[in-house]
Amino acid sequence: MLPRIDTPTYELEIPSTKQKVRFRPFLIKEEKILLMAQQGDDTDEKIESIKQVIRNCIIQDIDVEKLATFDIEYIFVNLRSKSISNIVELNYNHMCNANGESKEEKIPFHLNLDDVIVEFESQENYNKIELTNNIGIIMKYPNFSTMRMLSQTDTYEDIVNVIATCIDMIYQDEDIFNTTDHPIDEVKDFIENLTQEQFGKINDFFENMPEAAAICKIRCNKCGFEKDMRVAGITDFFL
Repeated sequence: MLPRIDTPTYELEIPSTKQKVRFRPFLIKEEKILLMAQQGDDTDEKIESIKQVIRNCIIQDIDVEKLATFDIEYIFVNLRSKSISNIVELNYNHMCNANGESKEEKIPFHLNLDDVIVEFESQENYNKIELTNNIGIIMKYPNFSTMRMLSQTDTYEDIVNVIATCIDMIYQDEDIFNTTDHPIDEVKDFIENLTQEQFGKINDFFENMPEAAAICKIRCNKCGFEKDMRVAGITDFFL
């Protein structure tokens, strides 16, 4: 039997749950999965390839399908950093005005994956939404499939369906109602009886979702233009 090379393991904390998990770098077999997906134009296939690589490389037993979008991004950023390099080469399109002439220039810059963090609007109770003085909801962070569905739909019925699947609990004073104990139609009926202001608070939850992000410094050596650029949605750079 041929020898097997040991691979190092590392630890990270899943942003949404604070669970610590160990992982290994992705190997040639995982890189093959990613390369095959990159050759096509199917975004769903590319996302599935990332999730498959995460399943392979996380040593502990976790349900990848239940992870929030920003969890997937953060885990994959760490995998890429330890597997290939923590530096990603990117370009910024800039209209340079050097010498009195306007010309579009590509400014190369580095994204250091070790600088990527998940930004929460509020560190505590971000997913708790108060609807009235005594009634509110606890939201679940949507996974990739749910976010894709939400971005692709424009019908009222579909939007309500997505929101209903993301409500984890409804509370009234000290009483807590787990939505898994109630029919989905009952949860949808609860949503449809909200006011515009109350519904807007739920919409704000989706609009201000935490995301993996980093700040990169950009400078044009020709005209002196400088900018601190916030790079977010890191997974897009690997698709």
